[in-house]
Amino acid sequence: MLANVVLSTLIVCIPSTFLAILIGVPAGYFLKVKRFKYRKMLIRIVYTLSGLPPVLAGLLVYILLSRKGPLGFLDILFTKWAMIITQVILIVPIVTLYTLSGLKNIDSVLENLDYLNVKGCKRHTAIVREYLKEIIYAIVLGLSRAISEVGGVLIVGGNIEGSTRILTTAIIFEITKGEFSHALLLGAVLLAISFTFNTILQILQGDAFD
Repeated sequence: MLANVVLSTLIVCIPSTFLAILIGVPAGYFLKVKRFKYRKMLIRIVYTLSGLPPVLAGLLVYILLSRKGPLGFLDILFTKWAMIITQVILIVPIVTLYTLSGLKNIDSVLENLDYLNVKGCKRHTAIVREYLKEIIYAIVLGLSRAISEVGGVLIVGGNIEGSTRILTTAIIFEITKGEFSHALLLGAVLLAISFTFNTILQILQGDAFD
């Protein structure tokens, strides 16, 4: 049971974080370097969404994916896909805001690239290298949010044993049964996974033992 719950947790959290990074980092970059009408309003909306309650995100996704909802034809409610979608909605604003605040001196970097006539893929690669630490921090934030989320995934996943039960929802289930020792064990496993992910990312960043 534990191995299946851990596997389900990883299957949900890793893809949702990866997708959120693919969306949030470019979105943060766009908001940082581009100047357009209603830009400040859009940033305020992103700030608001960064505090979106997980249960509200779960409710919205539930309505969209329910049989009578506009996306009901997908038939993915109470599956890991629905859980991933919910987590992406919750993580993207956080990653976007961190990217927006983390791209310090981006104007100087872009000016240097223009001076060197660096364009296309080489330009994007250079920007990623320059802000690799910030991107890794964004991944850490995304994973932390994903692995600790419970309200939204509980609504759209249904906490189905052997299918959509992950560590956080399993902890809730054990608490409702009064099995507090089991809940604490699952909590320890959750912390261990989070610690492992963060350590790996810090090693990649080069400051794990500073």
